[in-house]
Amino acid sequence: MAADAGTKVAVNVKTQTSSPLPAAFSGFNVPQLRNGVEYYDPKFVAAVTPLKPGWLRFPAGTASMAYDWNPADAFGGHIDTNWMNSLTGGDTPPVTGLSASILKISAELTQAKGGVFLSDFATFANTFGSPAVICFNSYTDTNPGSATLMAQAAQSLGLNVEEWELANEAYLYPLIPNFGTAGGYATAMYNPYFTDIVSAAPNASVGLFMAGLFPAKSGSYTAWDQGLAAYTPRYWNALSMHVYPLPFIETHKNTIEVLNGILAHGTGEYISSYVTPLFGASTPIFITEFNCCAQDNDQFLSFLYNGIFLVEYIARMSSVPNVQGIGVNSLYTDTYDYHGAIQAVDSFESYLLAQLAENPGYSTNTATNPATQFQFYTSAPGLALEVANQAINNSTHTWPTTVSGGPFVPIQGYDGQPIPAIYAQGYQGGDGSYYVVITNKSVSTCSTTVQLNGVHVSGTMSVTTVSNTTGLVANSASAPNNVQIQTTTSANPISIGPFSVTVVKW
Repeated sequence: MAADAGTKVAVNVKTQTSSPLPAAFSGFNVPQLRNGVEYYDPKFVAAVTPLKPGWLRFPAGTASMAYDWNPADAFGGHIDTNWMNSLTGGDTPPVTGLSASILKISAELTQAKGGVFLSDFATFANTFGSPAVICFNSYTDTNPGSATLMAQAAQSLGLNVEEWELANEAYLYPLIPNFGTAGGYATAMYNPYFTDIVSAAPNASVGLFMAGLFPAKSGSYTAWDQGLAAYTPRYWNALSMHVYPLPFIETHKNTIEVLNGILAHGTGEYISSYVTPLFGASTPIFITEFNCCAQDNDQFLSFLYNGIFLVEYIARMSSVPNVQGIGVNSLYTDTYDYHGAIQAVDSFESYLLAQLAENPGYSTNTATNPATQFQFYTSAPGLALEVANQAINNSTHTWPTTVSGGPFVPIQGYDGQPIPAIYAQGYQGGDGSYYVVITNKSVSTCSTTVQLNGVHVSGTMSVTTVSNTTGLVANSASAPNNVQIQTTTSANPISIGPFSVTVVKW
């Protein structure tokens, strides 16, 4: 059946001008402190490989607040329980709720698997040729010269550190001394942390945390951002921020419409209207945690529609000049958390915690222990990222790309006006290939003509896609292949399936 006018689409890639694309743009947060998986588990490495990860973040977000990286220390490679207790103990603990719970479970799981070490992370990252973002514990690591030593260790391990970020989500903890205001935070980060890092790596990008408009918590943090922007001297040379548009669980309909609004108005427009006026157009921005939703138990995180959102957000941001990279949270999460691009049939946390309860000194290599043999599968959003990353992380430039025709989808917030269901971004591959990443946020199958500078592309193109008749579909432990990637070849025009992420290559 011929496509009607509402489902005919033209994608035009304009190659007269191009913009540099930062290498390894699409990355992942890798919070191994919070789970039982070893970096060197060959099954984990095999599961990660198809995702073509860009940069990888070490050691975690919240769990980094009490992490001692240095294996020469008594708590090295572990959560230092004294540091943790200084944050979570006392009559008025400065860290409470979910953050305190994360620190506690991270201490236990890290102990149970024998530690989480920079050297193992470096081997893991270097296996994929991935640079690193290192979130340094600038809350409790008061060991003399620790940041200098870590920067030296990273260099000796062959890590390419794209950004050092100081004190994960500092704006959330006003009861911690020096963190009550952005100015106090900026002062505390300069000495010793910033000075230590640049003493070992003079050209390092070192970022402080702004809160932004999507910080995973309710309430406004604009005063923090304004205070950080007003601080002088501005010694740091990068910004870190996190993006979680939905802090609470919403209906699926509301979630979809909010996310559509974020895509249209919370990407390049957000940077130009909110971030740039505060920090300038030339400040490198690293979004080191990103996902649709903040709550670990929000099932929407596992749905294909979230994967469409993640890919389109990353693609839109890839053409924003000062955005240097976006890291999806997370590469892997346990069976109680839907954030992970990779999931496991059994996270073995109950087993590990039970062993630890019997013996506080217990530790094991979960990669070789017969009782902890992980079976991994890729979530539907993970598959969407797998499709897109083959283009984004193999390219050197973006090209201006326009879309005409096709259906529209509703949004919530902003101007309330529906937006095109089809979005496309063209990329120049490092090997000279042409790539187009195309998302479809609607139930319609669209006959899509690909044009290069207004001319119909001839010949056969490679088409890789993940698609379903509903965006509310997921993979699970019982049905790990419910959503699958399909690869084929096609002449022009091509068929873009409903609720899909597609990469066209020629």
